[in-house]
Amino acid sequence: MARPVDLTKPGPWAPLFASALVLTDHLATVLERPMWTFGGGTVLMLRLDHRQSRDIDLFVPDPQYLGHVTPRLSDVAAELTTEYVEAAEYVKLLLPSGEIDVVVGGPLTDDPWELVAHRQRNIRVEKNAEIIAKKMYYRGGQAKARDLFDLCAVADLDPEAIAAAAPFFRRQGSAFIAQLKANAPFVEEEFAQLRRIAYKRPFEECLTLAESIVEAALRR
Repeated sequence: MARPVDLTKPGPWAPLFASALVLTDHLATVLERPMWTFGGGTVLMLRLDHRQSRDIDLFVPDPQYLGHVTPRLSDVAAELTTEYVEAAEYVKLLLPSGEIDVVVGGPLTDDPWELVAHRQRNIRVEKNAEIIAKKMYYRGGQAKARDLFDLCAVADLDPEAIAAAAPFFRRQGSAFIAQLKANAPFVEEEFAQLRRIAYKRPFEECLTLAESIVEAALRR
């Protein structure tokens, strides 16, 4: 079972998260009881210590939130950066130290987050199952080496999370494996460049494990 998330852990992610909290504090001034969660690979790093990750992924339930975090419409966001990418379902802020993604995507699993006290705030931090479910459900057809690595790390270090996320593999699980196999030389090179910390399973083993995980999910 994975240990609780540590929002005091030092690293390149921390200044970016502080900037992200500027945005979420702003949301609290323009929306009534705004709902957002902190997820993605950086949260997995903070729990599993498996690889380095710095970018911040925030998830919001409604596209109306995006207007309050884009530099095009928000002075608060523009003070953080004027470099950004905007689409119907997300805003990506490009800062010198990394990226902050604000993505429209409500919870998928039954128990999606834990409440973590941090700097006088109660922050909804997504659980490992929710993070993997979102990766597979929304981005399964855009498989990247880090997604493969994250999936295998969770499978080895927090297997109960895989069981909870498995229903959400059906939508794009097959596409996830097919894309990894079709682009295996490129993915393996990208995989080798990941900055690992305490998880060392090699590429071929990860690909085999991921295939078995998806096959089991599709049989359920």
